[in-house]
Amino acid sequence: MYLYDAWYVAAWDHELTAEPLARTLLEHPVVLYRTETGRAVALEDRCCHRLAPLSRGKVIGEEIQCGYHGLMFAANGDCTKVPSQSRVPPDARVRSYPVVERHRWIWIWMGDPALADDGLIPDMYWHDSPEWACLGDRFYVHGAYQGMLDIAMDQTHSAYVHPTSLANDGALAKPPKVERGDRTVRCARLMPDADPPPIWANMGNRAKPGTFDGNVDHWITWEYQAPSTMTFDVGIAPVGSGAFEGNMDHAINIRTSHGCTPETPSTTHHFWTSARNFALGDAKMHVMMGGIRNTFLEDVAMVEATQRIIDLDPTAPTVDVNSDNPTIQARRLVKRMIAERQVHAAE
Repeated sequence: MYLYDAWYVAAWDHELTAEPLARTLLEHPVVLYRTETGRAVALEDRCCHRLAPLSRGKVIGEEIQCGYHGLMFAANGDCTKVPSQSRVPPDARVRSYPVVERHRWIWIWMGDPALADDGLIPDMYWHDSPEWACLGDRFYVHGAYQGMLDIAMDQTHSAYVHPTSLANDGALAKPPKVERGDRTVRCARLMPDADPPPIWANMGNRAKPGTFDGNVDHWITWEYQAPSTMTFDVGIAPVGSGAFEGNMDHAINIRTSHGCTPETPSTTHHFWTSARNFALGDAKMHVMMGGIRNTFLEDVAMVEATQRIIDLDPTAPTVDVNSDNPTIQARRLVKRMIAERQVHAAE
């Protein structure tokens, strides 16, 4: 079951062209494209005539033409032309979805269009700010979207899934501080005088040679916005340099984003970014930071392996431990929001 009244990441901005893009989102076929004037459009990928996918057609000006019988559809989903007759049937239309293009991602609202408030889209300014160097991609994951969110929320897995990149003992020793809002879960781990994750220490020592050879003050803070996105603020600083109090003069800071959009109950579109606000012109630093791609692929591999086991017996029992608190809170939040929406829909 999905929360439909929410924003999901549908595509990267560069994926949308005049060539129709077919994508299944929340088990619904969607076609995405740009009109001649550059407008981003999302329609039901199912012609109302004989149910052919509109993604097999072509964009003509501001409209899309079905590749089966040539019916034309406007960006609002209305059929504007039936080539074989002069009259357009009054109920000839397909569903149109609200879309917003922001910070290089195309966001789609799969629920009631009247409730589509773009103020609910998380602020991910580092995606396209000139003050940040950002990289990112989309992974197609053979695993449930909640599994991708679970692994992102749980830093205690890093020592075992990412032993050469993100592993540090501080995440195991320091319990998270969790705060839950109406649509969000926030979590902070402040780890003073802790061992730094190798990937951040290596990047830090290139930017500030010798600064991060020993222990550091390390932090991981994140915000989950239900049902499918997370943003991270991660960094390291010399011990006692004041980073926890807001002094970033000697720190390095990383921002990452995850948009985990369900395709089906067991497949996911995982959009991600990682950005830095230091050494922006250093090409080698960009290559070093690109190593985070392999780290995220390790997450994907674990989620996919787990999904294969779940599929063998979806009823197999599980046991929670203390470090599961963030993921438990997030799951409860989505469950509550879905239940509330169902009640309102029934009224």
